[in-house]
Amino acid sequence: MRTAGELFWRQGYAQTGVSSIMKRARATSGSFYHFFPTKEDLLVAVIDTVADKLESEVLAPAEEASSDAAERIGIVTGAYLLSVEAGPADFGLPLGSLVRELGSDHEAARRRIDALMENLTARIAGWLAEDGDRFDRPELATLVVAVLEGAAVMATARRSRAPLDACAAQLRTHLSLIAGEGGASMRPPKPTAGEAGDWKAW
Repeated sequence: MRTAGELFWRQGYAQTGVSSIMKRARATSGSFYHFFPTKEDLLVAVIDTVADKLESEVLAPAEEASSDAAERIGIVTGAYLLSVEAGPADFGLPLGSLVRELGSDHEAARRRIDALMENLTARIAGWLAEDGDRFDRPELATLVVAVLEGAAVMATARRSRAPLDACAAQLRTHLSLIAGEGGASMRPPKPTAGEAGDWKAW
């Protein structure tokens, strides 16, 4: 699954053959097809792995680290940056590019991705709701996820973190403005390479 995830991330789902996955993973066809009858079964397993990582490595730690919705969103933003910078070595987010590649004949995988996105959006909406009247805007969670997914796809295409940096700064300012904290004057410092995973640097 890890090999498949790396190859799907690097060269796309359609361009990745089962034979290349087996060769790189040093797996036999018998063992492969025992666990994954089809290539799409493998894709679904990869998406489920991403969902598990999102929960265990991003969402749950964000909830443990802070009770503040904006800070939690900052941690999610940092996870997107790290995923984009790590690339195929640590496949994960974004999933937007994969969604566009999958046609109607991959409905199971599309439903899995939709469920993952719905869960991410719902969790962020829950954080915003818990934060009282400051962020009493249900559509804000959808905006956050859409901005992060879109910016991450742009950053991946450009092989530059600049689009994600810019959108992260705008999200922070937007949340501050909504919360009435004078966000218009905020200019988040640009993180250095060593601070890339530290959401506070945003």
